[in-house]
Amino acid sequence: MPKILNRVGGIHGGMKMKTQEHKPVTIRLSAESGAGEAKNLYAYVADKRGKVIESVPFKGLEAQLRSTRGELEGQAKLYIAQGVPSQAASKLNERTLLKAGAYQVVQNFSGHVIDVLRVPAAVLQPWIWNNCLITGHLSKDFLIDGQSVNQPVCNARVHICEVETEFVFPHIPIYYRPIPDWVISEISERFASLSQLNVAPPPIPDPIGPISQTLISTGPRPAPAASLKMKAAALPEIPAHVLRSLTSGSAETVRQAIYANHALLYPYFCLWPIYWPWLYTCDEETVVYSDCNGHFEMWENTFSEDGPLNIYVWVEVNINGQWVTVYRPSLPCHTWWNYTCGTDINIKVTDPRVMPCDCGINAHGELAWFRSIGESATALHIEQSDANAVSVQGGVSLFNVGCTDIIDAKRISPFGGTLNFKLLFGDGLPTAGVTHYRWTRTRIKDANLNDIFGASPQVINGQVAKTYFVITQSGGQFHFETHAITLGAEGSGQDIGYRIPQWDIYNEPLVPSTDKALTIQWTSPDFWSASIDSHALDDGLYRFDLELGTMSAGAFQVVAVPKAVFQVSDYSNSGNSVNAPDYDLHIDSGNTAHALALSFKVRIDNAPCSAVIQNAELTDGAGHLVYVNGVPVVSGKCGFIHYTSLAQGVRISFNASHPRNFATFSFGVIKGNNTDPTGVSASGYVLSGVDGFALSGGLFTQDVSVPQLLGTCPQAAFSENLNVYALATDGTYRLQSGYDASDVKAFALSNT
Repeated sequence: MPKILNRVGGIHGGMKMKTQEHKPVTIRLSAESGAGEAKNLYAYVADKRGKVIESVPFKGLEAQLRSTRGELEGQAKLYIAQGVPSQAASKLNERTLLKAGAYQVVQNFSGHVIDVLRVPAAVLQPWIWNNCLITGHLSKDFLIDGQSVNQPVCNARVHICEVETEFVFPHIPIYYRPIPDWVISEISERFASLSQLNVAPPPIPDPIGPISQTLISTGPRPAPAASLKMKAAALPEIPAHVLRSLTSGSAETVRQAIYANHALLYPYFCLWPIYWPWLYTCDEETVVYSDCNGHFEMWENTFSEDGPLNIYVWVEVNINGQWVTVYRPSLPCHTWWNYTCGTDINIKVTDPRVMPCDCGINAHGELAWFRSIGESATALHIEQSDANAVSVQGGVSLFNVGCTDIIDAKRISPFGGTLNFKLLFGDGLPTAGVTHYRWTRTRIKDANLNDIFGASPQVINGQVAKTYFVITQSGGQFHFETHAITLGAEGSGQDIGYRIPQWDIYNEPLVPSTDKALTIQWTSPDFWSASIDSHALDDGLYRFDLELGTMSAGAFQVVAVPKAVFQVSDYSNSGNSVNAPDYDLHIDSGNTAHALALSFKVRIDNAPCSAVIQNAELTDGAGHLVYVNGVPVVSGKCGFIHYTSLAQGVRISFNASHPRNFATFSFGVIKGNNTDPTGVSASGYVLSGVDGFALSGGLFTQDVSVPQLLGTCPQAAFSENLNVYALATDGTYRLQSGYDASDVKAFALSNT
């Protein structure tokens, strides 16, 4: 009878399953699951290859899937997790879910319902979404004028990939490409062969350049012992206990040994590329392009990782219209294991076909593009409003007209030093009506922004050249010799002008015909169109005007051009140009669709900073100085302050200043060997008190108690260190020499 009942039950159970397996599945959370208040909770279904094939939000405590019981029982997996941020949707898979701590549901069905009693508390928290800056530079050593010169490689395609090792123990139970036992066995045999060579390991070589693609083998192969012996000398030594594990003969022991010692062993895997497809997963995250400085970057938005971020990079360059791989080194030895976000990945390309950077700019039409002062200070990053005041610190504001934000995001950096104006003309210039250009300057306000009336424009003169390369080849290497043409000045006095160079160098009449018979190219499509030493000028606010025109009878004649001719660098992407805004133009009063000049304001301030630390002074702890025989107790030239009570204090003060407050400072007091902090430090802008220091009468001052300074020491010696940093820039760098200031003093507290 029991057999009959079981048989009948089995038949009826089978019939029930047949009915239920075609119904959509419902996931039901119990009231005790802890998910009652959870928001944005989802159910995810992943197929047996790890692809997420369905995601459904919970409504209350239930999620209604489209998947049926039959489909879920076909090796699909079910997870509960927070909803994925939109920026992560494209990279969502089962591996990502597991990394982020998703909860895998046990598929115990009750009909077409899966009841979940509890879920881990971590699942109820929002995704941890991190922003990691992956950044670097591309460069190449070029033979220029007989010297090896390192220059950037621009407009290269940079492939940024994330690498994961399949040797994970214990591993996430997803294997797109399981490592077969024969691979583990062969690797063990190779290590066994290496252990018999007994050679001293010199440094690992650093191969760079293209590598061939490897194929996944379909079966075991004999180990090439001769090749192993030849390359073994380039490998680090393996400790005896690790080698014993690697040659143990147990596949699981070998797996664990490789996982635990991967940082030591991956140089060996560099020798065996045939195994890489089994050992590593290398997923391309994105492709970015290097800029004119060879710089590249991407922001990687990653879920909480189960391990470190590992980055691999390979590079293509467009050569003769084709994208050619010029850098693709061995995977394991050129992966940035445990990559630290923001760390520069600096790559030096060696492929002889790579040419010096010309930025790939192809500016079509009649345009004059003011790119920047220096390398970085573009027009739209220079404040032009006289009335604009920016709040800096402690409620204090600065009028920042003519200042840039390339040093400080508050846009309070004035200009100084030598100012170079970078200009680029489109391929539509010169024309019969516009053949020359020039820059003028006019001082419109003094150093304190008081108006100056009646100032007349002054032409910025001096010789301007545009350089080009003459390219020859010998011994399989390109040689670049720098030549130049002089664009002017033509004319004299205030009538001078400068030639607009031809876009196509072979059409430029100033280039000698002997050079045109060779391979030549401009060193860059843009050039330094004017240069001015701002030290020769009085500090203040200047208006700089770029004018276009012609030379007539030896004198420059300004020509009004359509406003769109004048271009400036895009605010967000300096590699693109946009029409100059009207406030940056001198509009032609007779035709408002035309402009007579590109016109913008620049604040020049070459004033140096000041840094002076005052003598430390003893106080009674209540804000009053302590006097002995009518003389205040100060550190003085000998540095000692004699204290008589722990209730006393020390007044610390210093001057950190700039005539127009264009500076920041840092100050700190160090005790002894700096292992016991004093807690006395400050940093910020020089225009207001900060970090416990009050600013009054030009001095930053703070009273510090004797116990705070001494800590556990009955008496101690201290060093005071002050640095004041100018905010001035030449458009490329922050100016330091002759601008910054510093001071160091010392004092000691003694009760004897």
